Amino acid sequence: MKKRYIVAVVTALFYSSTCYAQTTSKLVASSVAAVGVPNASTQKFQTLFNGKDLSGWKGKAGLWRVENGTIVGETKAEAPIPANTFLIWQGGQVVDFEFSCQVKFTGNNSGVQYRSEVFGDPDDLALRGYQADLHPKQEYFGMLYGEKYGKRGIIAKRGQKVVAKGDKKLVKVTGEVGDGTELNGEEWNTLRIVVVGNRMIHLVNDVVTVDVTESHPDAIAKGYLGLQLHRGNPMKVEFRKLKYRALTGKHAKQTLDAASRLHGK
Repeated sequence: MKKRYIVAVVTALFYSSTCYAQTTSKLVASSVAAVGVPNASTQKFQTLFNGKDLSGWKGKAGLWRVENGTIVGETKAEAPIPANTFLIWQGGQVVDFEFSCQVKFTGNNSGVQYRSEVFGDPDDLALRGYQADLHPKQEYFGMLYGEKYGKRGIIAKRGQKVVAKGDKKLVKVTGEVGDGTELNGEEWNTLRIVVVGNRMIHLVNDVVTVDVTESHPDAIAKGYLGLQLHRGNPMKVEFRKLKYRALTGKHAKQTLDAASRLHGK
């Protein structure tokens, strides 16, 4: 009789604790949802360009326009610009995120600036920070460049995986990425940028061009997103299908890990 009684008590206690754990788990999940912590299903892309006008963007008049459903930036030989300038997204500063667009350019290099600070006179619309460089030279196409970022300049060339602990001499190449496919900037290419914490990955046509672990003491954790017009030779750059989403938590790591494995052929 005692054995039966003990077994019954133990069974009841086990059942009670299991139900409590399940209930607690549901309450925790409900609480997480209630405070608005995003999950994979909520981290959807937003379209940054409506295809009609430059609503949501700020750039110098006369340099940027919308044409045939694309954002067009153009400089002329008869009216050169004195310094690089940007069309800056007005939707807030980016931290951990994924961005993509289609782009083509002629005459000079361009780029997409991110986690960047306004530099100098605000009316000049200049930015300082990280840039996914769009350059006609193959070794620079999709590289990570430090725009007006002290002595940094080129942080990682196309095809490099690096750890950056400081300026040039403190940047160590730790591996190779991508496949070296010939890229033509005068044709449409898809640029993708995935940034989580201190890891920055650029991809062109779904192939990694750089993979950078940023450990510089002056690293920038958040900042503006912008499209570049470069001083010098007359140029034209076109952007379309611009998409952005903030990344958080487990989904951020999954997106970063998936991007890091895209090495092409």
